[in-house]
Amino acid sequence: MDDRNFVIILSDIHMGTAAPTVCYRKEVHEKYLITVLNDIIVRANQIREVVLLGDIFEFWTYPPDQPPPTIDDIIATHPKVLGTKGKLCQLLSVLEGRVVFIPGDHDMNVTQSDLNKIISAEGYTISYKPSYYIPSYDRHIKFAHGHEFTLLNAPYFVSKISPIPIGYFVSKAIAYKIQNESKKDANVTESKLMQCTGNSITEIFSKDSKFLEHYEESLDFVSCFIDELADATGMPKNRYIKVSKKIEVCLNEVKKIYSNLNNDFNILLKKQELSVQKFQLNDLVQVNKTYLPNYIQKSVLDPFIDIIVMGHTHHPLKTFVNRIIQYVNVGSMCPFSIKTQTEAFTYGIYNLSTQCVDLMEVSGENTIKIHPYKNIIRTCKKNSSHITSNKNINKAQLNIEIKEENIIPVSSFTFGWSVYDSSLEFWKEMQKGVLSKGQELGIDILTNNEKSNTIEMITGSIDLIGEGINALIIAPFNPELLPAIVANAQKYKVPVVAIDTGTGGADVVGFIVSDSFGGGVYAGEYALILINKYLIKSKNIAIIKVQKTAKYALMRGEGFKSVMLAYGYIVVAEETANSVESEGYEVMKSILATYANDLAVVFSENGTMALGAARAIEEAGKKGIIMLIGFDATPSVINAIKNGLMQGTIAQQPFEMGELGVEIANLALLGKPISYDDTVNKLILMEVYLVDEKGNIRKNII
Repeated sequence: MDDRNFVIILSDIHMGTAAPTVCYRKEVHEKYLITVLNDIIVRANQIREVVLLGDIFEFWTYPPDQPPPTIDDIIATHPKVLGTKGKLCQLLSVLEGRVVFIPGDHDMNVTQSDLNKIISAEGYTISYKPSYYIPSYDRHIKFAHGHEFTLLNAPYFVSKISPIPIGYFVSKAIAYKIQNESKKDANVTESKLMQCTGNSITEIFSKDSKFLEHYEESLDFVSCFIDELADATGMPKNRYIKVSKKIEVCLNEVKKIYSNLNNDFNILLKKQELSVQKFQLNDLVQVNKTYLPNYIQKSVLDPFIDIIVMGHTHHPLKTFVNRIIQYVNVGSMCPFSIKTQTEAFTYGIYNLSTQCVDLMEVSGENTIKIHPYKNIIRTCKKNSSHITSNKNINKAQLNIEIKEENIIPVSSFTFGWSVYDSSLEFWKEMQKGVLSKGQELGIDILTNNEKSNTIEMITGSIDLIGEGINALIIAPFNPELLPAIVANAQKYKVPVVAIDTGTGGADVVGFIVSDSFGGGVYAGEYALILINKYLIKSKNIAIIKVQKTAKYALMRGEGFKSVMLAYGYIVVAEETANSVESEGYEVMKSILATYANDLAVVFSENGTMALGAARAIEEAGKKGIIMLIGFDATPSVINAIKNGLMQGTIAQQPFEMGELGVEIANLALLGKPISYDDTVNKLILMEVYLVDEKGNIRKNII
């Protein structure tokens, strides 16, 4: 039995340096934060995981003449929290590394390498999640910071300072105002300065009828916005802002950089079937209020998510969307210093047993206490009619007596595992996941290596069924023939779980696949970053495709193409290389014969073909000139990236997919419920992420 029933959610702490423009003040906020971290440490045996839900670090709110700090600067400023003996490292120790980080807008530049600098004595570090997080232990809850769905703060990829959004310059202008006021009056106090700028800049705009009139008429929004920003803060539009140690831009240049912002955001929202005009205006006027719940059902949620938890707005909130989705905003652990008497330090606690999220408040001066946040209704997804006031909940009740039933009960079955080709790195890693989870659950695993051969797939799988297995897990080489295998398995009441390549329409109990279309979109958005970075003029792109039977892997190219076509790029070649490295090499040579001097980016729908393409590009003398992005993060692909042969790849999670295959088969045999992303097709999507040209994880590519 696993007694760890609780997930702790902390958001919007905004730890930066000691610059007076930074909201988090160590002398004000640290004691509250440490109180919460101590409480988690004491209750570690009850905690499944801690989720750091974005804007944990502060890289934006510094005066224009100061470049943003490094993560090392921030760690050095807060040794009691972030240092080697700090509370976060202690937390990592007692939770054995069960801490995840999702970037917000103010810390969108943080990477896994940065997080690795916060390391416990045992070597535990914080795990990085690129933009949202659906935990494997409960696939009905989704964590996202929320900035991705706002006009001002969504990452903006089509610029020379990508992915910095226009909202970054709002923070810089406010910091300028604080700095300027300080220079005018040496006696001005920090609290007075923060009071001057504590209100949302959009609240200032909302008082200007001319601004709103221009906005609603869809005139030059960006130019109007920057003019209002400069007027409200006193910042000259020709005053340069240090975006980094090497890059400076002024507000006049910002107008040009983001001149197409409305249209670009329009494209994003149209993909999500949202009302652009209504969404943007709400974003501007009510950014710190309750705009997110109005849009999350279509813009954030998968069809079968029950609970969405966000931060970003700094306003704690619990509500339902269309009486189906529970929306929770955990608020902030960093209210403005001047507002600490009226605004609460808040965070969230998710109870896995009851599927409830409680909002907690930290208050007091000499004696600091943790208690349920006032005026919030407590709602439970397992019984939506059970609604009670938080005034009846005391701290002791958070130590729930009910113990969660083990999510994946241990059993003594024998499973068959039929793998596409165990000699290939991707499938070898997936097989490790299958065997590891089988050993953990006491399940014997019999294996069949299909060796990239249809006959081996069919005969080997049927042989496994004939040996009396309880369930079959298969990564089919030819998914179109999987229905024949499933029909045979059903005669013996053997459930089948398919992984990755497809089902051919077979009646499986679960189909686990990476978010291929989303991964293709990631690749497209990253391609735009590379094109801007290296000043590539060509508008031509090429796609190297997997075999036609790999229905879901083919969606990778469709995702990539959807982004590139939207920005005026032309697909000059789409050729199949059947997931074979040598064919990838030949296809790439063929494409280069025509387009060697006029090709911006090549996207390969898997890593094996990408390795062949990389060899052809290098031989043609176009290494680092024609951008190459793959799909898979096997050791060979990562080495190719580090050697400059590829500029990035979309990383899948083959080990975790293998583990999940065993878990799903086990649940099916035990009659336990299975959570699907698509119940009709019994589809379970696995998150993918981007590895950039330096071999590091790239975040906020959404």
